[in-house]
Amino acid sequence: MRRVPRRVLVALISLIIAAAGAALAIDVVAVGTGNSPVVWPQRAITTELESNQWGERPIMAVAAATAVTGMFLLWAALSRGHRRAVRVDSANDCTRALLTRRGLRRSVDGTVGQVDGVDHHRVRLRGRRVKVKVTTPLRERQDLRERIADATRERLEAIRPAPSYKVTVKVRTARGKP
Repeated sequence: MRRVPRRVLVALISLIIAAAGAALAIDVVAVGTGNSPVVWPQRAITTELESNQWGERPIMAVAAATAVTGMFLLWAALSRGHRRAVRVDSANDCTRALLTRRGLRRSVDGTVGQVDGVDHHRVRLRGRRVKVKVTTPLRERQDLRERIADATRERLEAIRPAPSYKVTVKVRTARGKP
């Protein structure tokens, strides 16, 4: 199952709150001009609220839902973002740089594609691992595996991502090719 991005949930909750606020504003203007409420059934809501006490279940459920929504919005505002980004170390402490995981993968992918003997390749980032799968027409795979691993490590050292990545290379020969 794919996770819903945090910004989508926050946008949805914000849209619901904005719609409720707009509906309330419409009713305030309508009642202020001497008309009956348009959106909210004001008399029914007032009667229901007057018949309930503070400790009763419906009132406490609405209060709890409001508190949970507020806490979620507060968490979303204060929590660290850039979850799909990798921090890149820089020589200067005043400089902070981020690289998307996709950008890091593409950079390594381009490096692997330039190694001699690589026919097809695929690079994946899984946690703090770089997994490289290569198909080659060559019969000797061990030397190629080491060259690809070295090229990948050199590229990662040039980029200098803050978490260190472990490189795994799998090489297979293409069947039916000379």
